[in-house]
Amino acid sequence: MAGNPGGVDPLNPLAPAGSPYLAAPRGPTSQSELEIRWDYPVYAPKVETPTGRTVATFEKRVLPLLEAMAILAGADRRPVLVLRECQTCTGTDDALLTRRADNEKTMLMSRWFHCVKLPADVLDVDHPFHALFEGDSPSHLFIADWDGSGRTNLNGQQSRTELWSIMGEKLSARYASTHETALAELFSILGELDALDDKVGSLRQQLDAEIEKDGPKSAQAAKIQKEITRLANERSELRERAVRVSALKLKERHRPASAGAPSSEKA
Repeated sequence: MAGNPGGVDPLNPLAPAGSPYLAAPRGPTSQSELEIRWDYPVYAPKVETPTGRTVATFEKRVLPLLEAMAILAGADRRPVLVLRECQTCTGTDDALLTRRADNEKTMLMSRWFHCVKLPADVLDVDHPFHALFEGDSPSHLFIADWDGSGRTNLNGQQSRTELWSIMGEKLSARYASTHETALAELFSILGELDALDDKVGSLRQQLDAEIEKDGPKSAQAAKIQKEITRLANERSELRERAVRVSALKLKERHRPASAGAPSSEKA
């Protein structure tokens, strides 16, 4: 995997130059911003019982591709990133996130996708969502429009650069505003959150020491607590700003894809 010798990643200026596998240490607030929000769909059609009640049933029925995509997407019109869990991988996210590299950009970009995770048994021929991963060499994950069109299959061995390129192409195609500008601002916000977490951590240590020395009613302890509260409010404002920055507008969408939409295999 090629690095950037002597250079700085413009989308992650905190990363050490020339060290592509070292991520900048992140505080707890930034780490929560970097979580991938997975959806775990379950096919449970509703049937009416003899008593007139409507209940969910988990009957086995393999869904046609378009119906499976419709259930996965629901009312969400963001592009989808669908990952199947694997019984042989060391971690369920290994097909998307590499253990050797900094995955922050991948995790930030994921907020503009509807991220769906399916169980390993989706490969079983009688699984309701089997049509999404059928064939002799099924992909580990794929990126597509919400209706399954414009699909790109990935085998889990792709480099992060290739993954970012594929994700970026889909985002550029589906969103009216550029995600690159938003990414740069989000990285800046992460840096500010880390600085605030460091300050709050230091102040909490000072507060504990002050309380131990002069008790909880110490004037200095009250002053420190006031500063902690101010920084916590500033941190909340930064997280609200991250939400606003992330609110990219989707482009108008064409009609759903027809059955048998073409797909391509990458990596």
